[in-house]
Amino acid sequence: MGKQFKVIKVSNTWSIEKLRKKVEDTLNKSSEEGWEVIDISYLANLYTAMITISK
Repeated sequence: MGKQFKVIKVSNTWSIEKLRKKVEDTLNKSSEEGWEVIDISYLANLYTAMITISK
């Protein structure tokens, strides 16, 4: 079996600071589960981040 990839959407409609905290928590949880972060993209004006991870 090859590498697995996963894309996680994280969003918060209230503030960029709350989004930052949600992204940080998601990264820490994924790291504990053995996933490696490939990319983090923030979508302009939508308070949304897309996190690509692999294992």
